Amino acid sequence: MEHSLKCNVLKCRQEITDRALVTTCSHIFCIDCAGRSGLAGQSERRSSCPACNSNLGNPDDAVIAILSPSEEYKTSVLSGLSPNIIMECAGRALSFWAYQTTQEIVYQKYLEKTLTDKYKALDMHLDKTVNEANAEIESIQGQLRDLALQNDSMRRKYDELGQAFKDKSLDTQKAPMITPVRQRTRNTANIGLSAIPGLVAGSPVPLNGPTRMQEFNIREQSVVAGNRESGVGDPSINAAHLHHPTSSSATPVPRVPQRSILISSAFARP
Repeated sequence: MEHSLKCNVLKCRQEITDRALVTTCSHIFCIDCAGRSGLAGQSERRSSCPACNSNLGNPDDAVIAILSPSEEYKTSVLSGLSPNIIMECAGRALSFWAYQTTQEIVYQKYLEKTLTDKYKALDMHLDKTVNEANAEIESIQGQLRDLALQNDSMRRKYDELGQAFKDKSLDTQKAPMITPVRQRTRNTANIGLSAIPGLVAGSPVPLNGPTRMQEFNIREQSVVAGNRESGVGDPSINAAHLHHPTSSSATPVPRVPQRSILISSAFARP
């Protein structure tokens, strides 16, 4: 299958089917490119070949050829020429066609190599992009895992602080209820101590001072000794008073145990 010729200007590469300008250096150009390059003019003003820069000074170095000749043109173009000339012309025409075919193959190989290199570069760039994207994804996943662990830790701390706040709130609510009980205990201790001789009513009794405690014990021992001398604590007298409660001469027996209870309650820590 024959392939069509194309303009040898690389920026054009237009397919030629009707008329074209051919040169003796085996190049072909479309009419538009030939006009822009100055090849279609007279030989004196003609420039060099745009493809190989060969000098085209002779009048027959660049001619316009009809690529689809009529039957009459085919009959008359080589008529009258000797067979050698005809064969030479045919051979040169075949060489021109072979050269154009070879150049087209070279150009296609060049395109293939260019596209292959471009594909390899794009493939390498794609692999690099994929690797970078995977690395970025792994980094983001690691950050997400770290953030999840931090979130769990902060949630546990929040729960612990919430529970501690609830416990503190319960203790704060119980504190006003405990304070009146302690105050009543202290008032009771003060009332019990007011009945003890030698103590001023309402004066606080120091609980931690060893000297005051010793003085209080000495006073208590003096009171107990005085009661014994006056008969308080004698079993016979206590029995007589128990059998004759209405006797006017009976001396009332002080309630030493009750006082002991009051004293012990006074020294009890609230």
